[in-house]
Amino acid sequence: MPRSYLWILGVAAVSLALHSVPTNAQDRPMGFAPDEAEFRNSCASCHGVDGKGAGFLTRVFRGVNPGDLTQLAKGNDGIFPYDAVFSVIDGRAEVAAHGDRRMPVWGDRYSVGAMNTWGPDDLNEMRVRARMLELVHYLQSIQES
Repeated sequence: MPRSYLWILGVAAVSLALHSVPTNAQDRPMGFAPDEAEFRNSCASCHGVDGKGAGFLTRVFRGVNPGDLTQLAKGNDGIFPYDAVFSVIDGRAEVAAHGDRRMPVWGDRYSVGAMNTWGPDDLNEMRVRARMLELVHYLQSIQES
């Protein structure tokens, strides 16, 4: 098994363990699975509730096209670009292929949230990665053929 998949499995296991801890649960819309709630809370304002790029902020930020997130696999020969999507969401490392960075750096935002909630804690980075993995998992689940 490639090393990146082992890393993903490890982080996913920690993500499941951390679901017993309410990671910023007060910020999440009620009645949705954690991954969809995370998407609605963090991404839908730009990417739209359906992920097709028609969020309400596109009217405010004229000329910015957030893209259709349901077509990521289709644009990658039918394979969902898991690592690339995670890197773009994280944003803490420069991703040249992403172009201009108009999207928030969620890795930093989630880090600040974790610090505000738990203070300096060795698990904060895992909490941040778990939230980003929820987004990636949700995006993978809404891919269209």
